[in-house]
Amino acid sequence: MRGLYIHIPFCRQKCKYCDFISFTDKSELYSKYISALSQEMAEYRGEKIDTVFIGGGTPTALNSSELNMLLGECFKNFNILPEYEFTVEANPGTLDEYKIKTLLNGGVNRISVGVQSFNDEELVKIGRIHDAKTAYNTICQLSKLGFSNINLDLMTALPDQSMKSLENTINTALELPVTHISAYSLILEEGTPLEKEYSKGLITVPDEISDREMYAMTVEKLRQNGFFQYEISNFAKSGFECQHNIKYWQCREYIGIGVAAHSYMNGVRYYNTSDFLEYLSGEKHCGDKTLLTEADMISEFMIMGLRMNDGISEQEFERRFGKPIDAVYKKSLDKFADGEFLMRKNGVIRLTDRGRDVSNSVLCEFV
Repeated sequence: MRGLYIHIPFCRQKCKYCDFISFTDKSELYSKYISALSQEMAEYRGEKIDTVFIGGGTPTALNSSELNMLLGECFKNFNILPEYEFTVEANPGTLDEYKIKTLLNGGVNRISVGVQSFNDEELVKIGRIHDAKTAYNTICQLSKLGFSNINLDLMTALPDQSMKSLENTINTALELPVTHISAYSLILEEGTPLEKEYSKGLITVPDEISDREMYAMTVEKLRQNGFFQYEISNFAKSGFECQHNIKYWQCREYIGIGVAAHSYMNGVRYYNTSDFLEYLSGEKHCGDKTLLTEADMISEFMIMGLRMNDGISEQEFERRFGKPIDAVYKKSLDKFADGEFLMRKNGVIRLTDRGRDVSNSVLCEFV
């Protein structure tokens, strides 16, 4: 079954680390953009979907009326199956009671809150619009009003972040009624305000060793508190793994709606135009298409599958590609198994704890 991703490219303020396609000065065009989304959705009318993920940007930058319109168009155009997962990303600084009820009444059953940190100084340095108290209270309100599946996004290796500060953030997160936690290390993307500040020596970030120590502490503290690590950066209580993101990691098909959105169907990658005005005109949604070669698909299968703690099924590899995995990767698999970065057992290949700690280096081998 395919998943559905919808991109909302609007923010009240762009975070200093963000290099996504998003805009802070187009509120007068929100309704027009939703109309353009509806036009693109109509091209897939009746498509069966079991996961929906509305991301951004900041989807909750939209007002309640706009959100209600958007959610209605999703159910109008797609055949969303009864046992669905419907996620919306949210910024704590853009939610209120009325907006939360609009999401719930509109069919959203999972919300992903971009908290990043419960340290106010860290939040200011990365350009977030909320403070720690607002984030804490927002998550409590989400639970009180009816959300039972709440993800919380955290970031590690932030400017001047210490182990003690990170530990406080994790402990605070564990006090809250959340079922899923995503924890990502900060990446200084070229051209972002934060990368420019770092290049000028205006900020410092934890070194690689400290970054790995922060990651190890995060994994252990979450494990001790009932959050199972099922992917390198994702942790969930039993039964609350993000089904939409699992589609990506398992290289399953999905439809992308909106400016700069990507789709993957029938072995073809579709890239929507990144030109906001071009998308808004409705004249051109899809910008480019790439027919993936078998080598492309094998590489993606390995890189994405090894991110998950369940790892890769050798049987599934052979079913998809018509040959045993050793015919392609025996040398690499033997090398990483000898170095205790990979474990191979009962037809399953997965990263060890040591392998997850240096996952980028391991996964590069399969590009």
